[in-house]
Amino acid sequence: MVELDSIPSSTLCDVCAGIFKGNWRPQLSGWKREIKTPGAPPDPLHPEPAFGTAYDHGMEPYINRNAAPPTLSYPHHSVEDLRKSGASCALCKTVVLAFDALHPRDNSRIDYMEGRKPYGVAAWSGEEVAKAKGYVFIYTEKDKTSRLVFRYHVYEDWAANRNMDVNPKVGEREGNVKDVTLDMHNLSNTENKHYIDWMDLGSTLERVTKFLDETSDFANILPKSLVRELPTRLLHLTNDSPEPMARLIDGANTSLDVNTPYIALSHSWGNSMPIQLIASRLSEFTNGIAFKDLPATFRESAELALELGVKYLWIDSLCIIQDSPSDWLHEAQHMASVYAFSHLTIAASASKNPTTGLSPSPRPRTVIVRPSWTGFIQEWGLQPGQTLRITNPWYEEFKNTIVSAPLNRRGWTYQEYALAPRVLHCTDGEWWWNGITDGINRETSTEQIMWYSGPGSIIWPDKVSFFNKERRRLTHTPDIYVWDYLTSQYNQRALTKRKDKLVAFGAVAQLYGQVNNLPVDKPGEYVAGAWRSYLPFGLHWSIGENAERHVSTPGSEDAAYVIPSWSWASIDGLVRYHDGKSLKETREEQVKGMPRLVDASVVTEGGPFGPVKSGYIILHGPIFRVRVAKKPNDHKQHAFYRDFKVLRSDGSEAWEHRGQAFSLDSWKGKLDEWVDDREMYFMIADCEEEDKYGSGFAILLERAKDVANEKGVYRRIGSTLFYFDGVQKLMNAVRENGAEALRDGEYIDVDPKTGFCTYKII
Repeated sequence: MVELDSIPSSTLCDVCAGIFKGNWRPQLSGWKREIKTPGAPPDPLHPEPAFGTAYDHGMEPYINRNAAPPTLSYPHHSVEDLRKSGASCALCKTVVLAFDALHPRDNSRIDYMEGRKPYGVAAWSGEEVAKAKGYVFIYTEKDKTSRLVFRYHVYEDWAANRNMDVNPKVGEREGNVKDVTLDMHNLSNTENKHYIDWMDLGSTLERVTKFLDETSDFANILPKSLVRELPTRLLHLTNDSPEPMARLIDGANTSLDVNTPYIALSHSWGNSMPIQLIASRLSEFTNGIAFKDLPATFRESAELALELGVKYLWIDSLCIIQDSPSDWLHEAQHMASVYAFSHLTIAASASKNPTTGLSPSPRPRTVIVRPSWTGFIQEWGLQPGQTLRITNPWYEEFKNTIVSAPLNRRGWTYQEYALAPRVLHCTDGEWWWNGITDGINRETSTEQIMWYSGPGSIIWPDKVSFFNKERRRLTHTPDIYVWDYLTSQYNQRALTKRKDKLVAFGAVAQLYGQVNNLPVDKPGEYVAGAWRSYLPFGLHWSIGENAERHVSTPGSEDAAYVIPSWSWASIDGLVRYHDGKSLKETREEQVKGMPRLVDASVVTEGGPFGPVKSGYIILHGPIFRVRVAKKPNDHKQHAFYRDFKVLRSDGSEAWEHRGQAFSLDSWKGKLDEWVDDREMYFMIADCEEEDKYGSGFAILLERAKDVANEKGVYRRIGSTLFYFDGVQKLMNAVRENGAEALRDGEYIDVDPKTGFCTYKII
């Protein structure tokens, strides 16, 4: 057991050290609207603090009317000074990290359940923190975790207003302040034991090694159809004199056993790559690269690999010939094997580029203090001299620490985490590691984070649901649910090159198909981000906040690669699925009310998971021509509210729906381009009841006029959820007096009995 006295106190600046000294006392009543100035007569309804005026001590009172009595506040750095101090002060650095953290746009659970991007928005804008002045106060409740709150005035020129909750002395008003709240854990309490027990388990390196030894049978979980092979190229690491070297070797043509362990690196390229393999440097890399010539992230990864007893390392920029399109395309098709069979994947989560290192600041970062304060704190249970650990509760959560890290904003790195059975996450402050289990380990605690998702709730980064099909059966989670969440989460990540959109997801698709026994190698099974075996599931999506259909610039390097409009990958940003009927028991029940798939085909470069050149699906089902009213000033949640009328082939009106929300895939700036009463096509992709009142999901289409000599060819332009009396009644209304739903040329063929049409979407 670690002795508390043996834990060294953290290095603090003079300002932070002052927080934990002195005679802190409680105010018997929080100050409210009618704040008394120093020396004013006593007010029996709003008494002054019992010890007299706070200003005698250079402190200000913190106002809190509804909770436990507040403490005095203590002046602290401005944000500008705080950033400078963070270079040497552990507590200042902890607060700075809180400034820079990206938070979910909404409640974190809702964000993940809806597949929102794995990072959100900065809680503090640059304008707000530029000149913010701060102070700190301590908030305690008996028998609960005490909190250290850093409060900053984010607008210097805001004046106090007596009609709002303010403290005129410090210029506080609603909206004028922002808080960073840290937890203070008393390490002598039993419930905080996990914060010090980790020190008895050996070094982080020893703990990671033990984790690797205990999970050495991870390969048994992988699908048998995934053939084990070594990467085409590997870096052979040696620590011989005169200096450590990394020598590029041919993994396929060496005498290495196929089970030879190697470590893969997942990292962000940033704006530039200081060293990369190009054809002209192949012989140079084969002769060897000195560790000292590698950028910090690569060098530290190589050193860590050797410390873990592994002599081989795979880094994309050094093992793929970057100026060879054929080599790049070949290697991109083998990423599933590279990451799935890695001994360990090192994720440089905090690194924005290869020069920053695995952890940009010293780690493990813990803030340990032993206060000398008396008075108020002692009254509520905190004693002078006791050992406290101060933490940011935001970074106590794996989903916040890892998910919001720079690495997880990039498209290529999604598959690098999803496919790797064991990952070491190197964050700015401490390291985390996890495998294909519910448990996630961290460097500065023995308490595992349990990441379990129940029925139907697939949330990043639930590796168990990805690999363990039996687990999903137990939780009644359909396979298509897993696919929907994988695609919606990946789709919000950034890519430098548009043509990489489906390539960077190809390894995930390949392994997903093998795990779920889909005919991956069958031509036409995987079609531009959808599975033929699942269709029409996978078509039922709509755009989310700030999503937009990508339009290639003519003449650009991406212009030759076209993702079909019916694919989620044609959108940049969040897509939401409406595949709830996949919860039904049988395939017949699941697809009832959906169009029938006639054919699906894509043309790709370099294999089924390569860049897409073209593609189409052919469906047979109910499709109608509609006229939509333009209401340019009436919109909400990115959807334009309009009335629409269903037309017959002769142009007459068969049915009208009022107040309907049509969500356009490309809505930004497009409304002004619309003529009044625009015509489009309304393909019913799913309906609750075919002959009763209920909900329906429709995909909005427009004619593909650039396709010559072909009938019934469309592109998707949007979607809508709507309510109606069922397909049969709508079709009967359209077919009155011998009319049909579509005119000649608007369909490939039509069933004279049902009125349903066959049509193509490209």
